[in-house]
Formats: sequence, structure tokens, C-alpha cells
Amino acid sequence: MIGLTIFLYAAQYRDGSLWLEILLNSGSEITLKAKSVSTPRFNIAEIDSPISRQIDGNLSIKLMDADKVAFWGFLNRVEPINKHSLIREEDLIREFFAWADSQLVIRREKLIFEPTTFSAYESAKTYASQTGIPHKQILSIPMLNTTVRIVSGTNTYYFETPILIKTENELFINGASLGFSGEFILKSIGESLIINHFLPLEDYVGGVIQNEIGSSAPIEALKAQAVAARTHAISLLLYNRHKNDGYDLCNGTHCQVYKGMHLSNNNIIRSVHDTKNQIMVFGERVADATYHSSCGGKTDSSANIWKGTPLPFLMGVSCWEECDSLDLTNEKNARAWIDTKVSSAGASSWERATLSWEKTVSRSTLENNLGIKGLRHIGINKRGNSGRIVSISFYGDKKVTLDSEYRIRQVFGELSSSFFYIKGGSSVSQGADVIKATSTLQLRGKGSGHGVGMCQVGALKRARNGASFTDILQTYYPGIVLSDRWLQSDN
Repeated sequence: MIGLTIFLYAAQYRDGSLWLEILLNSGSEITLKAKSVSTPRFNIAEIDSPISRQIDGNLSIKLMDADKVAFWGFLNRVEPINKHSLIREEDLIREFFAWADSQLVIRREKLIFEPTTFSAYESAKTYASQTGIPHKQILSIPMLNTTVRIVSGTNTYYFETPILIKTENELFINGASLGFSGEFILKSIGESLIINHFLPLEDYVGGVIQNEIGSSAPIEALKAQAVAARTHAISLLLYNRHKNDGYDLCNGTHCQVYKGMHLSNNNIIRSVHDTKNQIMVFGERVADATYHSSCGGKTDSSANIWKGTPLPFLMGVSCWEECDSLDLTNEKNARAWIDTKVSSAGASSWERATLSWEKTVSRSTLENNLGIKGLRHIGINKRGNSGRIVSISFYGDKKVTLDSEYRIRQVFGELSSSFFYIKGGSSVSQGADVIKATSTLQLRGKGSGHGVGMCQVGALKRARNGASFTDILQTYYPGIVLSDRWLQSDN
């Protein structure tokens, strides 16, 4: 193994702010090209090393001997590290997030691996299959001091990872059409390089909200989205989803859509500034501030959609007054509400598209997606508070039952939501609404997304009607409290 081996985690506290690493791109080569015609200037430094250099010009970065620097091993156990722990130079250390005394803290743990390591993932996988080791125990062992070659014009430079790259120029990374500037961290993970944007949490929020709710949203809706996005980011950090990947959060829908300063404007900047550091808490824990595009009338409970422990602030609320009195778990009521036209005054085109939609699905497509033959009929077993189907059965040469809202949407061809009905005659059998499976099925529905937490269409409507961002948040997350005292500044 090369040099000190450590699982580099990303977050750190700097001047009272939480800084994060957000994945931007990865591959065998990373290219950094100026967005404008001007020559970019980079300051590049090896982290924890005095070696640094100023380089002018576009960059191409590649791993030296990529096939020799990747190590894969089997995780045996994890040991927490405290002030009494003995740390040796060869120990593998990983940092992770935790919530303690109403604050976000960064903790460390020692990873104990089996002595056998491999230079390729497939080799480790084969060995695991032969010896009965679960594949989930296979982890990449990031190596410090692996060498990268940086080419700029006719000049070539060599650095040892990880490296910090700073530039004031706006850059295209690996040919992407979005520009980024500031600080970047480049690492070697497995056989690839990854490049992360390294920035304060507030700047991250300012690169998320316009991509989630729209840059032209009313200011109070933007503030509500800023608090929800910031809170959701903290929740995701506590899940430690990417603790083995070399970054804190990804830049896609798996975490939140982050595009830097793309579509930013004065209202975006103001919404972040006016809600600085504010997150939602419930009791002594961070609220799970999930959100979605459009509930279609009512939001749903997290327990219905994701089968987890019921959360008091995510039990589902009425979003549209017109359906307050309707029980959308009832099939007849759900169908009637889907067919009800609602006002879309002031709404944008994407908002209107979520208020009513139709889709055609062939029986053969369903059979292929389900892995069944001779589909005869479909039974809707259960709807959630929002009317979304949360259990459905398909009857053919075998019976297939789905109880995942996401899976239901996928099997019908990536539906906007699972709040829909199938046109045509139906009958009730053993508590289920049963529909005959014809060669072509016509679906009619409302809403977009999973339906849990803040409904963005509803938030926009409320903001246009004069609601404050705190009113909006209290509507969709009842009982939450806003807090700006969750940063542990002495980490």
C-alpha cells in the first residue's frame, strides 16, 4: 500500500461554517476548461503538504498507473475512535456525521479489514463469492499519495492526491455545459478520479433551490425551499449515504440537484441570506425535510410511502381546500378528485402539468416489466392519504403484488405519481378495486413525485396568496421548530 491510508471524508468547519464536498464528475480523466476565452489560472496544492504551484491554461488530469493504485478489501469490523484511542500510521480512518446534543458533529472510526486485498473489484467479488463473504463488505480503499499527471498546453506536472484546486475562473468540467468556480478537491477512488466542489453549506443551498422549485418562484416560496433544502442536506449527511465514496453529497436527485450558480438571481441569494443556517428540528432531532413537486391534493405520510416509523411531522396534510373533506384512501373519492378540475391561475406550465395528466400503457409493457404472462386483471389494494396507490396486485400466470410507491410508478412506465386510476369498468373483490387488463390501459392521474413533505406546487400557491415561508413550512411539517444553533463551531 502507498503511504498513509485513510478514508478521506469531506466536511469540515471553517470560520463557523460547515464546508462540504459535492461530487461534480468522475472518470479516468478530468478536464478543466475555461468557460470564457480568457486563460484560466489555477492554484494547485497537495493537501497536508507544502507542495503547491500556480498553473495557467486548461488542464487535463490523469492517474499514473491507474491499474496499480486501486485496492479493494473486505471490511471486517468498525471501531469508534475517542480521545483514548491509539492511532497508527497504517490505520484506516473514516469520518462520519452524527447528531449529539442538538448539534451536527463529525466523528471518526477505525476500519478493520481482512488481510487479503485485491487490485480489481471483480477479483474481490469473485473471491467473496467463493468464500461466502457478502458483497456489501467489499470496499474500495482510497490511497493517499497516488500520483496524477496534469497537462496544461505543452507543460506537464505531477502531484500526489488528494489535491486542492482553486480558481476564480468559471470552468467546464469534462465538457459539461455548466460552469463552476472556487475550490475543488480531486481524489483517487478505486481506478477513477473524482472531482468535488468544496464550498460552504450556504453556497450549496444557493445552488440547489432554483433547480428544485424554479428561479422565478415568489421569494417566500424560495425561502421555504432554502430551509427545506438545507434541512434535507443535514438529514442526508446524517444518513452517511456516501461515506465510502469520497464525497458528502452527490449533485443529482439521489441527494439534491446542485448546479452551482446556474439560474441564480438576487431573490435566490436573498432567500439563502434571510434564512441563513436555519433548519427544521422536531424535538431533539433534525426533521426529515423531504419534499416533492406536487401532491395532487393531499400529502402522504412517510410511513405509507416508505414503510418506516411514522413521523408526527410527516403524517400527511391537506394541500387543496377543495379536497379537505375527501377521504382519498377511498377508491370512489380518489377517482372523483382526479377528475375534478382545479384553478391554475398564476401557475407556471410545469405546475399546471402536475394538476392533471394522462398516460397510455400497453398490457405487453406491463407483462414485460412485471415478468408475468397472460395478464388478466389488476387489483388496487390500498391507497395512501394522498390517494397514491401503495399496494397493487397483477394477476396472470402468477400473482405479483407491489407495495412500493416508487416501484408502482416504474412498472407503469415512470409515471409522474402513483395517484391515478385506470379507465374502464371495475368491480370490488375482497376489498380491492379490480380492473380488467385490456390490450391498452388508459391512466388518468394527478400529482408528481412521492407526495411526502412539502408540496412545491402548494408552496408556490401559498406564497402567491401571501403566506410567509414559516407558514408554508408549518403547513407541510406540522410541529417543527426552526433552529440556527446546530453548528458545532469547535470541531
